[in-house]
Amino acid sequence: MEVNIEALKLMANEKGWSVPELAKRLGVDYSYLFRIIKGNKKGGYKLFAGLYKLCAEEGRDFNELIILVDMLPTDNVRQNN
Repeated sequence: MEVNIEALKLMANEKGWSVPELAKRLGVDYSYLFRIIKGNKKGGYKLFAGLYKLCAEEGRDFNELIILVDMLPTDNVRQNN
């Protein structure tokens, strides 16, 4: 799972939030969020938890702000390769 950076920037822009303000609302450090926005870092649990909480508070769809990188298996059988 990755952050949809363009959707995140669009949401912040619509709300008039700076990157430091967005970081505060997400509960993460500004420098951490800045590195994510620049593509130098992928988000972790704390960021995704913050995104989920912020979406709930703002009435936004969490799925708009994430990108599923790998498809999850549709069966419950473990495959050993």
